[in-house]
Amino acid sequence: MARQKTKQPNKDFDFDSYLEEKADENPVEESANPEETKSEGSFVRNSIVVGAIAITAFFWYFDWSPRNAIVFFLEEDAQVLGINVPEEQAVVAETEAATTFEFGDFDFDFDFPTSDAPTSPTPPATPLNMSFTDYLAALNDAGYLDNFGSSSLETMYRNNVPIEYITSLGATGALDNFGGSSITSMFNNNVPVEYINDLQNAGLMDNFGGSSISTLYENQVSFEYIEAIRDAGMLDNFGGSSISSLYQNRVPVEYIAQFGQNGLADDFGGSSITRLYQNQVPIQYIAELNSKGLLDNFGSTSISNLYENGVPISFIEGLNDRGLLDNMSSSSVINAYRIDGE
Repeated sequence: MARQKTKQPNKDFDFDSYLEEKADENPVEESANPEETKSEGSFVRNSIVVGAIAITAFFWYFDWSPRNAIVFFLEEDAQVLGINVPEEQAVVAETEAATTFEFGDFDFDFDFPTSDAPTSPTPPATPLNMSFTDYLAALNDAGYLDNFGSSSLETMYRNNVPIEYITSLGATGALDNFGGSSITSMFNNNVPVEYINDLQNAGLMDNFGGSSISTLYENQVSFEYIEAIRDAGMLDNFGGSSISSLYQNRVPVEYIAQFGQNGLADDFGGSSITRLYQNQVPIQYIAELNSKGLLDNFGSTSISNLYENGVPISFIEGLNDRGLLDNMSSSSVINAYRIDGE
């Protein structure tokens, strides 16, 4: 019987070293940190879900039409890709929102005054040729020194405001309405005392300071216009700059008065009302925005854009009811209305 050969161990093999090497090896990576592996898997799954939602929302916004998406982003360049872009047509608003509103023709009967209006740049004031002490003494002799503090007196003196100008204001009874800065502003802008006296006699003095009076005079705003705004109950809402803007842009008092009549006086200043009038936005459109609680979402420029593009109030209200309006600008609302209109 043949003797079975036994495999001889390798003499160069060191078993102890082999065991030490195995002990030093890192454990398998998959089992090293199971929580990290699980987290990575969750992140990938979440990314896929978010991406799918974003893609779905994107195509939903463009009515599931890749063509609409390409035209929206490329606009005129879409024609380069062979996509026929139809010419934009005027959007017809719903009858209840736009077609029932007619912009009335208002008469503007007020003429610009020309008699005392400044026609050339204001020349430098003539030097007083008197010391500051003499200036104080002259005002004291006229009985008006106590009307001013030291800062006002110094301001008028340094700006060469004549004693005669101050005493003339005193004679009209209007001096108590002004400090030194206001008197200096009116004098430097060549506002005649007669103009100030007319404001006083018309009962308008309490509504304006010196800078406002200067602005009204420089812009040749007629007294009739100011009085009409007062009679409409809107004078407290505007300063000299606002009234000047309204007058120079020939905004009728009838249009201005409607803001007060519809509870909108505190929502718009002179420049905003001017912009709305120039864009022929009827007060009914603005009032309906307010009644629906939508006015806080838009300024005068946005309201003008919405009206010019025929966006009905009902469409804006629908966006608000669905919780979309707070995240949309007027341009976004207009684009959404155009897309849905198509």
